[in-house]
Amino acid sequence: MSNMEAMKNILIATSSFAKERPELLDLLRQYGFQVFLNPWSRQLKESELVELLELHRPVGLLAGTEPVTNRVMEKTRDHLLVISRVGVGWDNVDRDAAAKYGILVYRTSGVLTQAVAELTIGLILGALRSIPLHDRMIRAHQWGKRMGGLLAGKLIGIIGFGAIGQRVGELARAFGAEVAFYDSQPVESSWAHSMPFQMLLEQADIISLHASGKEQILGEKELRIISGRNAILVNTARGELIDEEALFHTLKDGQIAYVCLDVFWEEPYAGQLCNMDNVILTPHVGSYAREARHLMEETAVHNLIMGLKEKKIL
Repeated sequence: MSNMEAMKNILIATSSFAKERPELLDLLRQYGFQVFLNPWSRQLKESELVELLELHRPVGLLAGTEPVTNRVMEKTRDHLLVISRVGVGWDNVDRDAAAKYGILVYRTSGVLTQAVAELTIGLILGALRSIPLHDRMIRAHQWGKRMGGLLAGKLIGIIGFGAIGQRVGELARAFGAEVAFYDSQPVESSWAHSMPFQMLLEQADIISLHASGKEQILGEKELRIISGRNAILVNTARGELIDEEALFHTLKDGQIAYVCLDVFWEEPYAGQLCNMDNVILTPHVGSYAREARHLMEETAVHNLIMGLKEKKIL
């Protein structure tokens, strides 16, 4: 492939891009780009991403959750100019390496707030009333009733009180819950009260994670603090925030009432939690509300075009 041909190539690494919005691919083609899709239809490994980038030599990458590391950019720095993430975070992108190699990086901040917040509330309600378990029991021809609880009157503790965490709090408050939060940065709120981290773990009936970064915040020690209070734990943020092995043993011992996870250390997830009744698992679908997904993909394409214009490709 000649350098001139590569100057018009775009690689889309995220696996489900434009399945409902094929016109976004047409928009890229209208700008004269040749579009290459993820051939594995799943999250790419680092080596697979390098392979595709070296094969197609794109100037732009529409990225998902695959690791866009220093190694990836070092090998493709002679042609890759813009990375546009289809997502609100960019923990999987080595931004220091991108800056070193002059690669522009964008994300679709703000577009998933309502979608992730609604999923979080849905998981909480499902756990409170054992909805998935009741469904499984009836399908197995078992007519059994588990006593549930109300969200009203519960103390929900939110770890990470940014846009998504605050929206979860607003929705929970509409149900009549009391809202407390912990954030590593100062946050002012007229309707929720800040709590020290350990106090939140000790007192909250429901703990919902909305923190950024990949640093583990709930390990064996923290899970022991939560245990014994019939608490519900929800993670729709990042899988790395929880020690999954410690979580399994805490659940097995009956020390936490219910766990709801949309994110995992390794995806697709096929671990020990799959066999437990007091767990709700969803396959990283925080963005999979049609309206939010459409907006996120459209924003990512426009960010990519903007970056390529800045790089004088368009």
